[in-house]
Amino acid sequence: NKGIKGLPAFSNPAWSPDGRYILLSGKKEGQTDLYKYNIRTRRVEQLTDDIYSEMHPTWNAEGTQIIFSTDELAWKEGRTYGKLTFNLAVMDAQSRYVDHIRVFPGADNLNPQVDADGDILFLSNRDGYRNMYRYEVDEQRVYQLTDIPTGISGISQYSPAISLERKQERVLYTLYNNRGYSVY
Repeated sequence: NKGIKGLPAFSNPAWSPDGRYILLSGKKEGQTDLYKYNIRTRRVEQLTDDIYSEMHPTWNAEGTQIIFSTDELAWKEGRTYGKLTFNLAVMDAQSRYVDHIRVFPGADNLNPQVDADGDILFLSNRDGYRNMYRYEVDEQRVYQLTDIPTGISGISQYSPAISLERKQERVLYTLYNNRGYSVY
């Protein structure tokens, strides 16, 4: 593989439900934006082009929405203790209209995954420990799913650390303990 033409660095790939596209968080000229890669034509389309950082993109089951983490609200509404934090956002895949999900202001809300019901599982460090939560879209309510004293952890504070298998509703997460990472 020779990489993706025009996109020197990228991460967090997510297959579209129809298997035609891959969502990517890409870095170009120092800026992190969202991109859509067409598997057949090998063309890349930039979905966001702004000063904000967008990462951890995923699709809903129908492929009509893109759910991701962004620091846009922190840029617009202010930093938390001098730090830009990430919130969740939903983009309409066709119009590209973005709607922000306002949960846990001032926390890093990362790694969204959409379950079979269309609800969003994500990680947040709202209380200082990174645990898993479910945002029920219809009710606009949040439920805490884990309460791990050390928190769910990736290699870095921004690394994804959960993955969801929609059909059987299984979630895998990584945890650092006993001087190593384990998958649960």
